[in-house]
Amino acid sequence: MDDMLPTYKGSFFCDLDRKDGLKLKMYHKDDKVYCNFHINNRFEGYRDVLHGGMIFGILDVIIWYAIFMETKKICMTRHVEMEFVKPVMCNSSYVAKGKISKVKGRNFHASAWVEDDNGDICAKVNAVFRETKDLSVSDFIERMDFSRISPDMKAYFMSLLETHTNSDS
Repeated sequence: MDDMLPTYKGSFFCDLDRKDGLKLKMYHKDDKVYCNFHINNRFEGYRDVLHGGMIFGILDVIIWYAIFMETKKICMTRHVEMEFVKPVMCNSSYVAKGKISKVKGRNFHASAWVEDDNGDICAKVNAVFRETKDLSVSDFIERMDFSRISPDMKAYFMSLLETHTNSDS
C-alpha cells in the first residue's frame, strides 16, 4: 500500500476535516505524489467542466508534496506554465500525479498532470518552486495533521525538525 501523506490544517484542497474543501488524500509512491479525485459541479467553469483554477490548485499542491518528499525542502510556487489538453469533467474520476525533475540552487523544477480513466493526460503544468527562507519549520510542522498517516510517514516529516535544528547548531 502507498503511504498517505499528512495534510496541512486548513488547506482547502487537502484538509480532511474542512467541510467546504476538496478533502484530497495525497499519496507517495516511488518518486511520485498522486491523488485520486472526483469533483461535482460545485466548481464547474463551463457546464459540467471543472474550472481550470481548481485543476491548477490540485496540481500546485501535488508539486509541493512531490518536492517535499524528495528533498525535505519547504518551497513556494514561483513560476508555472499550464496546458489544458482536454476538458476535466465534473462528476468523473481522475488521478493527478507529480514529480520533481531537477534542482538548481534554490529553484526546484517539477511537473504535474491530470489523467483520465484511460491514462490520457487532460491537463499538465511545469513549474519552478523556490525554497523559502522565511518560514518557521516548527510552525509548519505544527500545522500538519498526522492523525491518519503511518508512524513512518510521521517520522519522515518530523525529521525536518531535527534537520533544521542540526543545521542551526
